[in-house]
Amino acid sequence: MNTITRLSAPLLPLLLTACAATAPPARDFPAGVRTPSAAELAALLRGKSTRTPMPDGSTVRADYAAEGNHLTIYAAGRSDTGTWLAEDGRVCFEFKVFRSACNDIRLAGQDIYAKRANGDVVPVTVGR
Repeated sequence: MNTITRLSAPLLPLLLTACAATAPPARDFPAGVRTPSAAELAALLRGKSTRTPMPDGSTVRADYAAEGNHLTIYAAGRSDTGTWLAEDGRVCFEFKVFRSACNDIRLAGQDIYAKRANGDVVPVTVGR
């Protein structure tokens, strides 16, 4: 047995466990969610910041203006500004540089979930 094989053999179970623990993003909303109204979404987001995880482990932060429909988004070391519009069950974004999109939104108690344009369902954390 060569040195590399001897050293890596004990680490194999850890590697396999780590790979198995990394699940792909969900494609469906969790059971028991509900569709919020446009007014409810606007009240939930206006004047707040949200954080949403990305597949690479980073996060996207969106800062929603307290007045009006402007926002600033920070992703992958870049930022952009634009506008947002709450509709029943979704939020639409129009940016100057980033690709514009609409995300379906669902609520489950205090938990918020967004379905991205690529179909991934991710949790959304709302802060001040």
